[in-house]
Amino acid sequence: MGIESHRHGNETARRRWGLLARALQNNNRSSTTTTTTNSSSRNKDKFGERSNDKQDLISVRRISNFGLITIIPIDSIEWFLYRVNNYEAKVKHLNLTLTPENLMGFNNTGNVCVWPSEEVLAYYALANLSYFDGKKVLELGAGMSALAGVYIAKYSACSLITLTDGNQSSVDNIKDIVEENNLDDKKVNCSLLRWGEVTDVSYDIILAADCLFFDTTRKDLVHTMWHSMNKGGSGLVTAPRRGTTLDKFVEEASNCGFKYCVSDCYNQDIWKRHTELMRDCPYYDCDIHFPVFILLTKTL
Repeated sequence: MGIESHRHGNETARRRWGLLARALQNNNRSSTTTTTTNSSSRNKDKFGERSNDKQDLISVRRISNFGLITIIPIDSIEWFLYRVNNYEAKVKHLNLTLTPENLMGFNNTGNVCVWPSEEVLAYYALANLSYFDGKKVLELGAGMSALAGVYIAKYSACSLITLTDGNQSSVDNIKDIVEENNLDDKKVNCSLLRWGEVTDVSYDIILAADCLFFDTTRKDLVHTMWHSMNKGGSGLVTAPRRGTTLDKFVEEASNCGFKYCVSDCYNQDIWKRHTELMRDCPYYDCDIHFPVFILLTKTL
């Protein structure tokens, strides 16, 4: 690696750590933005405070940045009602204290906020609820909310759903959400699962939102998906392209044996919102903000 490349890599790393630190310090207090019809306010609110540093948008800290889900505070800074048309779920936000342990702990990115890919995957699931009927569903890297999985558990007729993350704080928070949404009487499990490990149960559908950007764990993620999925099963994955990270994931998945289809236009409402943001928001960058949809199938 040349000197300039090394310097650029160090600067990018410092910037991203700074973004994570600021996001943790904010504790999602400003994440209650709801859909607005005014384009000028949308430009400001959907991505937070205006900034001269476009790299601030790497974090995409606003929960409702796509405006697909209305978020309503309930009774504290922790609990919010996430509403899509007639579908509702209560979601608890984690308020982490910024410590070296939190920053260095196993994948804390899911505890910072609900990322756009999670919002989009949840919206897509609600638009296709019958797809999950009678199926065993596993969500990987579910973060602090397991948003798609919670909606599926609440409104579909899936036979089993397991919500997992590699961070114990996320798993504990998801358990609170499951209890608050009265899902205890359904077949819902919450457990710690780190990529590279394999589940005891084989699943028909595996969900993953914004899990592709870790170079060091990409192969482990594919391993867990392949060995935890039934033959004929499918994986529903949403993530921004982020340079070559998405391409590297589908290459790894293909090498493992998955068939795959990558789509930009997979839901009309999501696509409409995407085109609005491209038109109205000067800070919108498709590469880091627009979640692409990947359908994996296991045919072997």
